[in-house]
Amino acid sequence: MTAGEAVAAVDSLRPNQYTSAQKLAWLRRIDGQILEELLTPHSLTAELPVAYAAGTALLAPFPYDEELYSAYLFAQIDLNNAEIQKYGQSAALLTAAWRQLADWYNRTRTPKSAGSFRL
Repeated sequence: MTAGEAVAAVDSLRPNQYTSAQKLAWLRRIDGQILEELLTPHSLTAELPVAYAAGTALLAPFPYDEELYSAYLFAQIDLNNAEIQKYGQSAALLTAAWRQLADWYNRTRTPKSAGSFRL
């Protein structure tokens, strides 16, 4: 999925006043979290562009991408609109989508060696 596809999907489902540039910045932020919290611990790497464009490929793979990125953008829209009840619902969906993606990485990838622990 590209960043532009994620933005277009969210805009068609929930019209909002936020610019594409703002939503692209939000997508870069969640991809940064995916990189640091899911890819790096499994010795996987990726380079994030300084700024996302519509054609930027997002890090979450199919079939996890659409649900994760939509939930994240919905949550950001709700949070910035101060719609706390909607935000709570969007955050719960985001948490579930994140958990599915994290579980998949943990099932299918070998984590980095933790090394030895000494006292």
